[in-house]
Amino acid sequence: MSNFLIMNGSMNNTTEVRDDLCPRIGVVSWYSCIFELYAPSAFFVDKYVSPILYFIGLVGNLLTIKIWSRKIRKTNTSALYLTVLAVSDLVLLALHSVMELQFTWNVSTLNKPVWCPTFFVFYMFAQYMSPLLIMGFTLERFISIAIPFKGERFSRRNRGALEIVAIIILSLLLAVPQVFGWTVFPDGECQGTGIKFFEIWIWFHARLGCEEIQLQSFELNSFSSKLLKTRRKEQTKQRSLRVSTVTLLCVSFYRLFTVIPVAIIFALQYRIPTGDETLSVSEIGKDSTWKTFFDYLVAKKIIDEIGLSQYSLNFFLYYLTANYFRNEVCRLFRSLTECRVGRTEFRERRRGTESSSKGTLLSTQKSFYD
Repeated sequence: MSNFLIMNGSMNNTTEVRDDLCPRIGVVSWYSCIFELYAPSAFFVDKYVSPILYFIGLVGNLLTIKIWSRKIRKTNTSALYLTVLAVSDLVLLALHSVMELQFTWNVSTLNKPVWCPTFFVFYMFAQYMSPLLIMGFTLERFISIAIPFKGERFSRRNRGALEIVAIIILSLLLAVPQVFGWTVFPDGECQGTGIKFFEIWIWFHARLGCEEIQLQSFELNSFSSKLLKTRRKEQTKQRSLRVSTVTLLCVSFYRLFTVIPVAIIFALQYRIPTGDETLSVSEIGKDSTWKTFFDYLVAKKIIDEIGLSQYSLNFFLYYLTANYFRNEVCRLFRSLTECRVGRTEFRERRRGTESSSKGTLLSTQKSFYD
């Protein structure tokens, strides 16, 4: 199959395809085979771009957790929020890789009756966590800037941990309806149930998680930034708030930038249906409805990867906007470099010591025999 795709690159009207290349042994397997034949670019993006984002996200989020967790204090909810956000992003990337194995690589990772719906509850839970954490952090920053005395009272009471627990519970409750949306069909594959309630809930999720919360977070951060600029007093606390607000503004803007195209492409999926499934494999390649859907699929996969990057690239946003984070990264890599240099110097000294001791021993033996 892979050699066939490499030789042909993309399908056209004159390409003849054997009808037995995609046997109907399962709905998901059949669709994957058809997409791999007629939309190889989409599969290329899924197979080779996603792992790169996984690797960047793994390293970046682990470093983020290590650095921000050092700054967690009773009166510093910013570091707590950003640490939990990195953990949430890391969990989502791990769950996304499991889903990719199922639907892109045809590895049976979800084809279990109980695990199939449960997995998507956890997956959507991680998806809800990120925008709700950013919204919670944004509200906390807004209160600290707009109503300073109440902000100090919130910090003293150490409500950050309680707020995060509340966000976790809310995210879990919003994700529970996924139980009704996925099941293992008689062909043994994990698929969507297609019930009307689930379609409405998915649309609600797209509006809530992908648009409204991200948009409100960005607007609140923009307003907080303007409010800080109107203040002329350069106090230490105000400077720290300004740094936090700039960081949040960049994070929320990038999330909004990646989420809007995903929401648009999601809305288009109901307007661009697949073609006639009863057609043979060769006829599908010539059908205009299928061709339109394949073009849409390529665009969707590219935009999905852009959306996935929001869980992988926060490390670079923190590095560019937060002085503390940047200094800690430099200190970490400096210590690693010094450690490596120190090991090299130690080995050289050891070799030099061994050489000198050998030379002394030889000279002693020579003088003895002389």
